[in-house]
Amino acid sequence: MRLQRLRASMQRLGADASLITTKENVAYYSGFTGTSSQLLITKEHKLFFTDFRYAEQAEAETDYTVVETKGQERIDTLFDHAKKLGVKKLGIDLSGVSYMAYKAYQKKISENDIIDISQDVSAQRAVKDVNELALIEKGAKHNDALFAHLRGLLRPGISENDIKAEIIYFMHKNGAESAFPPIVASGENSSLPHATPSDRILRPGDLLTLDYGCRFNGYCSDFTRTVAISYMDKERQKVYDIVKCAGERALLALMPGVHAHRVDAAAREYIAQHGFGEAFGHGVGHGVGLFIHEAPVMNALSKAILEEGMVITIEPGIYMTGRFGVRTEDLCVIKQSGCVNLTASPRDAIII
Repeated sequence: MRLQRLRASMQRLGADASLITTKENVAYYSGFTGTSSQLLITKEHKLFFTDFRYAEQAEAETDYTVVETKGQERIDTLFDHAKKLGVKKLGIDLSGVSYMAYKAYQKKISENDIIDISQDVSAQRAVKDVNELALIEKGAKHNDALFAHLRGLLRPGISENDIKAEIIYFMHKNGAESAFPPIVASGENSSLPHATPSDRILRPGDLLTLDYGCRFNGYCSDFTRTVAISYMDKERQKVYDIVKCAGERALLALMPGVHAHRVDAAAREYIAQHGFGEAFGHGVGHGVGLFIHEAPVMNALSKAILEEGMVITIEPGIYMTGRFGVRTEDLCVIKQSGCVNLTASPRDAIII
């Protein structure tokens, strides 16, 4: 089905073949779990280019014709095969191609004969099939289990780096990889949306933001909760409640056919009405799949329209510069009748 859709896009765009180069897209179209590989897909042929390290693995994991090459010869070999197959117009996912690689391609094919297929590939990957959804849901369940585990460990006196280490250990112990470097941000550090964990020690009265995601078989999940250490004062409780309600409004807006910017507005307008509009500077969410951030874009400028099978996050936040921040994040699947929230952890304020 994936190749059928890609080939349909090729036909519509006038491409004789597609060159797939990124690790994630190679995995998407072939099932290969290694690296250092490219695919050349025509209407009738499927060629897999890799070196000695991965040739045997590619034979076992894919049904492509494997062409073993050395690194320096890869581009020559690839375009020699393209020429033999009569490829004149080549579709390339240019969003995943470096400038140096693109210049090398131009020595083999005219720029006028290169067709950018990145939007079609991105749109195809945005709608997940049953197998993809199962892997993402597995990650979401492990995120919840990890949060429950951490709640039993968090206390004043431990550091952000201690918590980060426990997150990574839990994931690896349970057969998962980390989808991205975990964010562990306490006290004033929680005002930084993408804070880097430090040696800062948890103190009574801190807000602590935990943002992490388990990855299974290449598929990411995403999770965020903000908790209070020992107690939560009235100001922080007020901000937390606003973020929570903003997220709930965005969740209710998730429906097939809805424009993504309207979902963003559902949360953003509520936060602005309560006087914190300037403190919410990022989009309300993003798509999740083989990349932790992929289509659809979920912000005020997004032109995306939600479709059944898309997996997106809802993660409003308020960040009080140099003082504290609050963010909650739920992982959702768009369904025909609305959405299913894969995140089961409580959204109410938690004091530890």
